[in-house]
Parts: sequence; structure tokens; C-alpha cells
Amino acid sequence: MDGPGLSGRELRILTEIENHLRVDRRLDRALRSMRHGPRWLAGWILRKVARVPVLVFSVLGGLCATLLLISVTAHSPAALTGFSLVWASSIALGTARVVAHRRGIAP
Repeated sequence: MDGPGLSGRELRILTEIENHLRVDRRLDRALRSMRHGPRWLAGWILRKVARVPVLVFSVLGGLCATLLLISVTAHSPAALTGFSLVWASSIALGTARVVAHRRGIAP
């Protein structure tokens, strides 16, 4: 800022305006989360993934462990393929959920 700073009266008025705006929770959240985020489609996907229940991740983890055990004991390429697909999808969903949570998208 090149000119003189705000006067005491102007600072008080500015503080009152900020406090009044902070009461509106939706506006406050929108202003706090304004940053360069994912593109529209990626943001939509993150919002959808953020609503996936934890139970889904538990079931995917159990299915992963079961398919790994079957593929190791039976030496079955189909079971190994199934394991790798379930494992990759659970890692992708988990990562997307963590990203959504850190960006404040999670409910």
C-alpha cells in the first residue's frame, strides 16, 4: 500500500463489517475455501466421493484381503487380477476422500 494507512475510525468500521459478514456461515465458508481448486468435473467427483460411507471402504478392504489370500493360496491369475482391481479402486477412492476432506469438501 503506497498511501497512508486506515484511520482508527475506518479500522473500526472495517472490523464491524468483517464481523457482520463472518456471521453468515455459508458466505464465510465460501470465502475461506476460495482458491485454485480442481476443475469443475474433478470437483464434482471429489464431492461425490466425499459422501461415500466408511462402510464401503471397510468392505473393499475385506474384499481386498480375501482376494489376496485366495490368489496366494490358489495361484489363480483371475483372483490376482480381481485383487489388483479392487485394491487400485480402494486406493483411488481413499485418496480422493482424503483430498476432499483436506479441501473442506467433505460433509
